[in-house]
Amino acid sequence: MADTRTAHLRSQRQKAIHEAIDALYAARTSGDSQEFVSYFAPDARLVIVGNPALSPGSGMRMGREGIARHIDMLHEINDYLGYSIDHVVIDGDHVVVRWTAEVRFLDSGRTGSFQVLDHLRIKDGMIVEMTHFYDTGGMGIMRGRIPIA
Repeated sequence: MADTRTAHLRSQRQKAIHEAIDALYAARTSGDSQEFVSYFAPDARLVIVGNPALSPGSGMRMGREGIARHIDMLHEINDYLGYSIDHVVIDGDHVVVRWTAEVRFLDSGRTGSFQVLDHLRIKDGMIVEMTHFYDTGGMGIMRGRIPIA
C-alpha cells in the first residue's frame, strides 16, 4: 500500500513539474519575462554557457530582475517563431529540459532552429539555478560572427 501511495505522489509531482515546464517555456518564448521569472526564487541565478566572443549573452544573471532583463533583451533582438519540449528528465531536485527553438534574428531576418539544454535545480518548488546550454557555433554562424566558406 505504501509503495502504491509513493508511486502516486511521485506521479503527481512529475505531472506538476511537466505542467510548470510547459508554462515556463511558453512564457520564455513569448517574451513574458515577468511570468518567466515567477518560477524562479528571488535570489536565483541563470548561467548561460558559451564563448563570449561568439555569444555576448553568455555569463551569469542574478535574481529575478537580472533574469527578466536578459529575457527582455533577447526579445528585442530575436523573434521566437516556435518551440518544442523534446525531453524532460526529473531526478529529485534536478530537472533537465531538452528543447528546440525556432528563432528569427531581427537584424538580418535569418531564421534557424536551435537545440537547447537547460539544467534546473529546484528548491521549495522554485528554480534556484538554471544552466543554459545552446549551439553557440550555429548561433555565431547565423549572426555572422563565424564566417563559413
